[in-house]
This record gives sequence, C-alpha cells and structure tokens, in this order.
Amino acid sequence: MTNIRRYTVEDKALWDAFVTESRNSTFLFLRDYMDYHRHRFTDHSLLFFDEKGRLIAILPANESKDEDGCKYLASHQGLTYGGLVLSPHTSAIEVLAIMKALVRYAQQEAFSYILYKALPTIYHRLTTQEDLYALFRMGAQLESCNLSSTISLQATPPAPTERRRLRGMRRALEKDYTTGDGSLQEFWPIMVNNLQTRYHVQPVHSLEEMQYLQNLFPEQIICTIARDNNGTAQAGAVLYLTTGVVHVQYGHATPQGKEDGALDLLYINLINHYRQQGFRYFDFGINNEQGGRILNENLTTQKEGFGGRGVIYPIYKIDSNLNEEI
Repeated sequence: MTNIRRYTVEDKALWDAFVTESRNSTFLFLRDYMDYHRHRFTDHSLLFFDEKGRLIAILPANESKDEDGCKYLASHQGLTYGGLVLSPHTSAIEVLAIMKALVRYAQQEAFSYILYKALPTIYHRLTTQEDLYALFRMGAQLESCNLSSTISLQATPPAPTERRRLRGMRRALEKDYTTGDGSLQEFWPIMVNNLQTRYHVQPVHSLEEMQYLQNLFPEQIICTIARDNNGTAQAGAVLYLTTGVVHVQYGHATPQGKEDGALDLLYINLINHYRQQGFRYFDFGINNEQGGRILNENLTTQKEGFGGRGVIYPIYKIDSNLNEEI
C-alpha cells in the first residue's frame, strides 16, 4: 500500500535529503531551486511512503488549469525536466504501485489529468525507467516530445566536430580571442539582445533571478565568456553542472562574436575541458517549439556540428479516469 502526502514547508529537510540520496535527480529538485519562483506556480509536490512509513519516491509538481478550465496536476512546470524521483532501493513493483496511487490521488483531488515529464536518461545516476513501463501499462499518451542535442563525452572514438565549427574556432584564435570565467552581468545583455533580435522573446530567467540562483548554487551554476583581444565579451554561456552532466542553460554571441567564431571556440574549449574532468554528457538543450512539433533545424545543425546527437525530453498525459489496475 502506497501512501501519499502533499509537500509542505515542514518537509523541506526530508525532501532535500531524499533528492541528495536518490538515483535520478539533480540540484533543480532541491527546494531552494524549486521555490525561487513559487509565486508563479501553485506547488502541489508529492511524497510517497510505503506501508512501513518509509519515503520511497517524490514528485516535484504543481497544479494548474488549462484553457478549458480543467484542473490538472503537472510535473513541475518551472523545471526543465521532472518525473518521479526514486530511492536507490525502490523496486519496479513499488513504482507500479506508486503510479497506481498517483492516479487514485488525482481522482480524489478532482484533477482531470496528469502531465508527467520523464527525466531524460542522461540524468540518471542508476538506470531508472520503471516509470515509463508503468506509463505504458496505464495507457498514458505521449503529449509532447522535445529533442535535445547531447554529446557523449566519454564515447570512444569521441564525437566528431565538423570542419566549419573548427574553422570558426581557428578564426577566433587568429583574432586572439580567449575564454574563461565570466559574470552574469556581462553575459546578460548579449543574450537579451540576441533573443529580442532573432526571436522577439525574453529569457526564461531574469538577471536578478539567475544571480539569486547562482548565489545559492555557486558550484553548479557557472558563467563562462569568450572575449576579443580588447577584453570585450563577445559570447558566453550559462552552464548547469549536475552529476556527470553539463547542461547549457543559455548560450549566445554578439553579431561580432558570431562573425569571429567566438561561440565555436567557447563550446569546443568547454567540451574538451569537461571531457577531461570526467563528465559523461554535454547537453546543449532542446531545439523545439510547440511541444516538439516544430524542430529548429538551424539550431539543431549547429549543435550537431559539435558532435551532439538526440536525447528526448518527453511529456506524457495520464487521464485520471484511466484504469488504475496496471
């Protein structure tokens, strides 16, 4: 019998300890990260206990309403990925019971459906796809499927880098570009100008929010910059470092930096550095719009030029009226 309890602030220490010891989590699931934008979401995170009262899983989640006014439960929509976070000891049979209990809970709380983000496999510390098996057994439908470009850093032979990316790197070196640690303050105008000019959008985070998060997680959130021979920042990237994975949260260049190959130099240096540091993956992030139905082909081609290959970020829809006998 699986018992479910909704998260409250009194559970913070228990929640964070479980995240730290789990087999499929990152620092994004820690409450300090999740709660920085709590004013934007109605948190409805869940804790799952076995019959002996032992915590065996958690689900970062929020509740919301769709355009038809239907209330639904979602893997936390303020996070890039989600799904059940499991103990190293949680078994496949227990996961089936957890998912069954989740559907029953959704029915009791009058949620019309559940949107479930599965954690991409590159973030697993131990193999963890029992939830996908349970979703299959439940008849859950794939709602969206975003495609990321990811480099397997420890692959032998290493992922190939295309000649045009190498040419860009050499062009930057010929112009005496250097790369190194930078500040969010010098990177942010580059990103904002690029997003506004090309896509007419704003970044997901404000500068103040990202500074706040970096102060909380200085070892996990890194800003790196490519500078020209005058010391001017012409490209940069904000990186999230998790267990074995380097994720590019943001990466942008000025028009001059693009012409000079600054981002090529920056990415190639970063890839080589983290390969030598023993990281397993370098994840550029997703390349889609409209839940994966549109692929940004230019962006995908650029990332594949560094050796990136496809990893999916899927989201499933679970009807709360599904047969819970899985």
